[in-house]
Amino acid sequence: MKLNQTEIEKDTYQVKIDFDEIEVSKSEIEFTLGYCENKIPEHFREMIDEVLKQLPQKCDFKAGYRILDVEKPTDRKDGLLVNKIFFSLDKIVTSQLKNSEQAALFLCTIGPAMENWSSRLMREGDPTLSYFVNTIASITVEAATNVLHDFIGEQMQLRGLNITNRYSPGYCNWSVEEQHHLFSMFPKNFCGVTLTDTALMLPIKSVSGIIGIGTSVKRKDYLCDTCGVKDCTYRAKRRTRKK
Repeated sequence: MKLNQTEIEKDTYQVKIDFDEIEVSKSEIEFTLGYCENKIPEHFREMIDEVLKQLPQKCDFKAGYRILDVEKPTDRKDGLLVNKIFFSLDKIVTSQLKNSEQAALFLCTIGPAMENWSSRLMREGDPTLSYFVNTIASITVEAATNVLHDFIGEQMQLRGLNITNRYSPGYCNWSVEEQHHLFSMFPKNFCGVTLTDTALMLPIKSVSGIIGIGTSVKRKDYLCDTCGVKDCTYRAKRRTRKK
């Protein structure tokens, strides 16, 4: 993977991602919108094409990560100590990260242009196109985060280490309020993303989270079938693909 990273502080890196390094597929968009393959109406397909045409100019990718030590607390369950701060991760995330020796805390954003476009379309009375823009923006930031995740894996492999799946506050019963712990580990305004008092990231089309690192961890399928969260985005995507 031909990405470049810059160490801005000790074990803290900014990663340059270009648009041609991500993959935003039409089938993924159609699945997310609730349509099986080749079942989306033609006029919706044309709207998707229009959004994709403008997408490269609307994205300002910024990404980065920080490597920190991890410990298992002796007096608390369902969580980990990251840089001496306790993250209450709930049992699903803890079970996947428990053998980690370190963690990569990461951040990735596509900037504010897509969400601004979506908001303008809504104000102008075009809710359908606004929804399509918002949906494609979400898929795009996840695609960029996939690239960052893979890149972190490659960098750790150079150190003789493995990585886990990635997990974000707000999923797998990990409280979104723990964004405050996570952001406290980053330099101020890292990747141009800030956090509100209510743990909302700005720009909104941003992804943050944690990836476990170690000699005895591995990246594998997500345990969606054992998760109790019923309205999860990723669960909905899996269900749609099975139709």
